[in-house]
Amino acid sequence: MQTLTPRALAEEWAKKKTRPVYYLCGEETAMKEAALKKLEAAFKPESFNFSVRDAETAEMDEALDEACTAPMLAEVRFVVLKRAEKLKKEPLKKLLAYLENPCPSATLVLLADWPREKTDPLPAALASDCALADFAPMKPAEAVNHVNSGLLARGVKADGAALELLVELLGTDSVTLDGETEKIALYMHGQDRFFSPEDALALAGFSRVKNPFELANAVGARRAAQAAEALNGMLASGAEPLALLSQLSRTVEKLLKVKRLANEGAAASYQAGLSPWQFNNALRDAAAWSDDKLIRSLRRCLEVEELLKSSSKRDPAILLRQLAQELTAGK
Repeated sequence: MQTLTPRALAEEWAKKKTRPVYYLCGEETAMKEAALKKLEAAFKPESFNFSVRDAETAEMDEALDEACTAPMLAEVRFVVLKRAEKLKKEPLKKLLAYLENPCPSATLVLLADWPREKTDPLPAALASDCALADFAPMKPAEAVNHVNSGLLARGVKADGAALELLVELLGTDSVTLDGETEKIALYMHGQDRFFSPEDALALAGFSRVKNPFELANAVGARRAAQAAEALNGMLASGAEPLALLSQLSRTVEKLLKVKRLANEGAAASYQAGLSPWQFNNALRDAAAWSDDKLIRSLRRCLEVEELLKSSSKRDPAILLRQLAQELTAGK
């Protein structure tokens, strides 16, 4: 099995190269869907050589039979199976058996986002001529480039500081950022200027006098009342739940990082990706947190993220309020 970046995967398809199996894993569901569109755009398969199934409802025998059927008037047949993490025991067993010896005249494309508490059995089953592409959450720099590319495609130029601020406020989830990109394009329509940090604050629902990091600062300092007030205000203003969760989780992650780098000397702030004053402020806040509390809090953030991204029908506002209360309380 070969591991590809999402970009390398797109480049491979643009060159009309295929493999018997591609496994698109990771949390960035929207980017996996975009990759499928690139596949269709590159190969332009006829409908009788291209099918898409949902693993939770599909008949595995039918899907695999199709993969083993010779393509019509083409060199390859494409079979797409989404949400492979939903497979029951027997269908999964049949899929794993197929992966041991996949049909060379078909390309089976698997999409999955396996829950963290479960072991993903698919990577180990992939043969040497197959590939895995990990659509993991973007890093901040990747998210900035993602937004910038989307804006340039829409004829909008943006100040680098504005994009960094936007990612800091909203997080790196591609669905959230793509929605914001559309908003920016509408906001900037007909304006012959760069998208600025002030514009980013305005679109994110903040006035010039309101601190966009009020929630993160209150949680970091474990000021429960201020955190609750800031969260309620942001929810009332229509802030995206995933963006708010990103602020909470990145605050906890930052505190854990600086706590572990506290004895690294002058280079510690740069290892943490922070300026010296940011590092010192975070280190001051981290003193009120034990390592165990930070690790448990980070796990809770991950649990809430899975609930927000699932079909659990839990109220996002209630989940976030509970999380903020848990982060700022206890030892």
